[in-house]
Amino acid sequence: MSRGSDANPSALLSTTSRLVTAPVVSDPENPLRAALGAAYDLRLVDRTTRRRTHLDTPDQRLRAAGLSLTQLENGVLVARRGRELAVRQDVGSSMSWPVLATDLPPGPVRELIAPVASIRAIVELATVQTRSTSFAVLNADHKTVARIGWTEGELINPTARPLGVQVEVEKLRGYATEAKDVRRRMAAAGLDVADGEPWHDAVLALSGAGRPATRRFGMRPDQPGDLAVADALLGYLAEMETTVDGVVADIDTEYLHDFRVAVRRTRSVVKLLGDQLPADAVAWALAEFRWLGDVTTPTRDLDVYLLGMDGMRAAVSRPEDLAPFERHIRRRRQAAQAELAEALRSPRYATLVRRWRSALADVITAPTNSPETAADLARERIGHTFTQVSRRARSIKTSSPSVQVHALRKKCKELRYLLEVFRPLCDALTYKKVVGDLKQLQEVLGQFQDGEVQAAGLRDFAAEMVRSGDTPVDTLMAMGQLSAEFDRRQRSARAELDAHHESYLGHKAAGHLAQLIDLGDGRIAAR
Repeated sequence: MSRGSDANPSALLSTTSRLVTAPVVSDPENPLRAALGAAYDLRLVDRTTRRRTHLDTPDQRLRAAGLSLTQLENGVLVARRGRELAVRQDVGSSMSWPVLATDLPPGPVRELIAPVASIRAIVELATVQTRSTSFAVLNADHKTVARIGWTEGELINPTARPLGVQVEVEKLRGYATEAKDVRRRMAAAGLDVADGEPWHDAVLALSGAGRPATRRFGMRPDQPGDLAVADALLGYLAEMETTVDGVVADIDTEYLHDFRVAVRRTRSVVKLLGDQLPADAVAWALAEFRWLGDVTTPTRDLDVYLLGMDGMRAAVSRPEDLAPFERHIRRRRQAAQAELAEALRSPRYATLVRRWRSALADVITAPTNSPETAADLARERIGHTFTQVSRRARSIKTSSPSVQVHALRKKCKELRYLLEVFRPLCDALTYKKVVGDLKQLQEVLGQFQDGEVQAAGLRDFAAEMVRSGDTPVDTLMAMGQLSAEFDRRQRSARAELDAHHESYLGHKAAGHLAQLIDLGDGRIAAR
């Protein structure tokens, strides 16, 4: 149970810190006295040895929002935003990670971090062991006007490594001027003090946690086309490998989402640019990545229902009637997730990864047979695919069957993935305009498909629940309300598409694309 903030009664207002270059010393009092001069005296308060675990989401959302989160060995969570007062909450030393922020016990830390973490789990990034010496800073009247912490640290997980010295200054209520003077004197002595959780940025940088997968080489306009394609595909394979353990462990839903995006990008690139690769590798890869897409679909489809459950409850007159439906979805998802984890632990998946990496490595290391450069491919394939998308969009009428709308959505995704492959060759501003045009259309098409798929899914789930024999009539009626709402959203998206597709793929969008693949100088616009 949360015990709230256990901040020091001395009314600590903020803590500022920075990894500094000072060497580790057995007694830090002398360098601190030298830094402060005769204006202040020092009094030893205590010496402690502790371990602290640094936490964040896998994509470091807290850090991006200026927040830090650590857990002390006594089970207390400490969250801090810059110079603000640290927020503390006892969750117990038995708390295991990963965990969704919304699943933490109620308390001030959860209140602070949950809106930022959202659907991402909180995970352990690194553990540090510290040896701290704390001093009271006394003025001429022998009153404590600040506190200084001199901390020597060692990164012990994931890789043991000395961290040097961290200096902290605690600013006490009523003595802000003195604390500022203390920081100024320390800065003059080379012991700069900065904002933030002690060690946090340095620890995360050294641990390598949360770093996105990157491509092995990097794309250039004059690079052979086959090398550029293999380069992009190796990047997507790295993204799959970065996320697969999180998918199997079911840490949070975004691991599977990111994994599936890498799979879809791979399938699209192989389909659209596979002529740059060996034919036998392409035929095999298309089949295996189709299998991988199929085995990941059931869990993701059920995730979409669960992630949208709050919105669905808001769309019906009696939200509590949807509780049996939610339980049914969770049971279905549990079974689907077990099958997915088994597939990703299977020899087939291991063979896929190993064989695909080897095939791409062979393309990179072998003499190139590609007569086209990366810039040639970008101009040709992006332009051709944009033309296909435009034609499909113009052919869709109000009376066109939904299958044509879904086909347009797939082709839009292919164009988006092509743009992402060749982004390193593009002018950043023009690229943003082209993707912006396409994103608007994709959002409308996505709403159309989601409405149809979810409405159909609800009917299937209702039939399953009726066959089970224990579904309240009120739940079936609430699900009927939802189905009608999904149908309404689909009709609304269709009307939006019919009325405005010219603004998505019309002359303006075509002009942006022409800028992007301008043939004036024979090259795609360089970034």
